[in-house]
Amino acid sequence: MAAAAPVLSVQDLSVEFHGDGGWLTAIRNVSFDIGPRECLGIVGESGSGKSVSALSILRLHARTTSRVPSGRILFGGRDLLTLPERELRRIRGAEIAMIFQDPMSSLNPVLTIADQIMEPLRLHQGLDRAAARQRAIALLDLVRIPDAGRRIDDYPHRLSGGMRQRVVIAIAIACQPKLLIADEPTTALDVTIQSQILQLLKDLQAELDMSVALITHDMGVIAQFADRVIVMYAGQVIESAPVLPLFDQPMHPYTNGLLAAIPRLEGVPGRLSSIPGSIPDPAQQIAGCRFNPRCPEALPACRQRAPDLAPAGTGRLSRFPPRLSNLVHNAP
Repeated sequence: MAAAAPVLSVQDLSVEFHGDGGWLTAIRNVSFDIGPRECLGIVGESGSGKSVSALSILRLHARTTSRVPSGRILFGGRDLLTLPERELRRIRGAEIAMIFQDPMSSLNPVLTIADQIMEPLRLHQGLDRAAARQRAIALLDLVRIPDAGRRIDDYPHRLSGGMRQRVVIAIAIACQPKLLIADEPTTALDVTIQSQILQLLKDLQAELDMSVALITHDMGVIAQFADRVIVMYAGQVIESAPVLPLFDQPMHPYTNGLLAAIPRLEGVPGRLSSIPGSIPDPAQQIAGCRFNPRCPEALPACRQRAPDLAPAGTGRLSRFPPRLSNLVHNAP
């Protein structure tokens, strides 16, 4: 039986921003698919290009300071990069929704929760005010806010961080989108609330039959939530794999470094592992693999030629160090 068509397909996407030195490449030749009812985890350090990729899907970058020199973003047979702005507005919030990092800055402090949840319902579904209000209360119940009929008239400052994030989720799922993009949805929350929000997202994904793109720097969150993972570094995808094989056998030294940095609860406490150095500035020219200045396994060849993202077994892609590439491709 043929595999189901992806809900979203990002193909060879590059994004540039204008700075003091001219146009700088933030992400380069990024490609990935998100399947029906799949959760794709997008992971990497701050500055790796995760959020730039996500915001590009809905064309949320400022048009005066950004451009897309190459790529396509296919959704429902349409290239989102070429759609007129009017058509794209019909998709934003209705078919593709997004949860941003900070719930306080995502909510308007001078509008009630009711007004903010009702807005997409009235705009995209044409509900009158009374019907939209009833639906908004039902959405607050769905995201497990107690006493929803009373809390719906509160302003954001009266809610805790966890409850504000639940309101943001309610707004995002109001029109039952096909794809939900969650950009660091638990960053500003404590550990207990993080776990509750992730479980809520997982339950909503199953109940609403959504696909989810989960952006995070936290490998523990990826292990808990994702079906498949792409690892980004310096604006590139450097590894892609189903979540269990990625954790069992990472193929790229950067992925291995991220996994080694996860704190361990068992055994004798020790010094946390870290990856030396930092992600390069987009303006920095690096010969060969962009990770080679930080890589403990770099070879001379790594500084001469940038490795391609190549097949590495069933469902896996990786930018191999040369010796690993030879081992895999020459295996019997």
